[in-house]
Amino acid sequence: MRSEIFLFIALLIIALISFLGIISETNKQFSFETPAYGGFLKEGVIGAPRFINPILAQTDADRDLVSLMYTGLLRYDETGVPQPALAEKYEISKDGLEYKITLKNKLYWSDGEKLTADDIIFTIGLAKNPQLLSPRRASWEGVEVEKQDDNTILFTLKKAYAPFLENLTLGIIPRHIWEQVPISQFPLVELNINPVGDGPYKLKSVSRDSIGSVNSAILEANEYFVLGRPNIKNIEVKFYRNEENIATDLKNGTIDSAGGLSPKYTADLIKTLGQTINIKSINLQRIIAVFLNQSSKQDFGSINVRRALDMAVDKKTLVDNILDGYGETIAGPLPKSIFANNTSGAPSFDINTAKKLLSKQKSPLSFTLTTAETPELVAAAQMLKDMWSKAGVNVDIKTFNLSDLEQLVIGPRRYEAFLYGEEVVGQTPDPFAFWHSSQRAHPGYNIALYANTKVDNLLENVRSVQNSEERIKIYADIQTEIIKDMPAVFLFSPSYIYAVPSNLGGIDIKNINTGSERFSAVYKWYLEKHYVWNIFK
Repeated sequence: MRSEIFLFIALLIIALISFLGIISETNKQFSFETPAYGGFLKEGVIGAPRFINPILAQTDADRDLVSLMYTGLLRYDETGVPQPALAEKYEISKDGLEYKITLKNKLYWSDGEKLTADDIIFTIGLAKNPQLLSPRRASWEGVEVEKQDDNTILFTLKKAYAPFLENLTLGIIPRHIWEQVPISQFPLVELNINPVGDGPYKLKSVSRDSIGSVNSAILEANEYFVLGRPNIKNIEVKFYRNEENIATDLKNGTIDSAGGLSPKYTADLIKTLGQTINIKSINLQRIIAVFLNQSSKQDFGSINVRRALDMAVDKKTLVDNILDGYGETIAGPLPKSIFANNTSGAPSFDINTAKKLLSKQKSPLSFTLTTAETPELVAAAQMLKDMWSKAGVNVDIKTFNLSDLEQLVIGPRRYEAFLYGEEVVGQTPDPFAFWHSSQRAHPGYNIALYANTKVDNLLENVRSVQNSEERIKIYADIQTEIIKDMPAVFLFSPSYIYAVPSNLGGIDIKNINTGSERFSAVYKWYLEKHYVWNIFK
């Protein structure tokens, strides 16, 4: 009798489990998924933060946390376009000299204090202050800011500057917290590590190692965030010394996600983690090229030599081998994601023609290729050396640590050929600093030492044009002229590789200007979910 009761109970349990399974599957079949509040995401980042402060942020670790804990008048969306955040709306004058911003009502800091126009005026004043040496200062030179009333701010420019909306993504800092801090003490105070912000997340706790460096930070959803409380309850950001350790901890489950990964790790992650990981390839506004210093190497003064160097490079092979396909070839100074890439006049891969052009030289071409000590750039340099050797060119490779590059290479322009990456930031990019003749000397970034009067005029004009269609035409003209002169061998634009758990929903990043912008729409992401029947749509 007892055995029959046990059997009955067992069958009842099996039937109940089956019934619940059927209900669950039916629920999924006839309902749609919606985000639910909760969950804990663990993200790995290289480096350690010093300045969780939008005015002072310098490193990737700084900028990642600033993106999570601060927001500006505008905030980038998933496509890399600035959209209103603290701002309710903005108006641009016809001459492009005035930007009138109307703030949203009921804005608050993460500590519950009210956020006002005075906080915006205070923040911009700090960004412009020469004593503070903010990395953002150059963006605000020549810009006047005026509080018209409690909800309205007017920005006045001396010259029209179409990319100015990008400036308004600068994170705002709280006046009531910072106004008592002397400028000389700004970089030193603990507020840089324990901030009060206005972003999607606020700081819950910080963990430090034995020498006081931050090794992890736990964040919690900010209920006062202007675009709505984030769906994910907590994010822990863990800091690492190198990418290899990040890849190891992704595989063993210590962390769930990591951005900016090298392509060499992706295949192993997919093999180890299978369907539990999602490798996202995101358009990045960055170009990799070999910049030719004609002042240092006389042979580069010949257009035939420059074209031959370009024609001897199989760019697709570079993308396939160096980036494992996570990127695209380019022919000019602007990434394809900015506009329909104009490759008019760009030479194709043709090793035989390259040899013929180089054979006209009095002596075999030889030069030193300088680059940074990063795995991708060193590997690319070696492949370029091999490709050019097939055209009869002798290349020596010289590498520098990233921390020494600015002082020893870029500043003094001490290179013959320089393999390097440039970030052409924004959906309204400003290539002025990279290609205008006035930027040939440091601190300008015209590292090809390029000078062309027509291009100078185009670069100046495109800054002031408000109409997007007209601006795209000028970008195309800039591209055509620079391709014609071939001051650099343009190679590829890499993708930003972001490993996330496959159950992370709401993440739909298409374009970013910098790695930290992967968090621009983090408030839409979710780990927890529930199902709502279609009749309630």
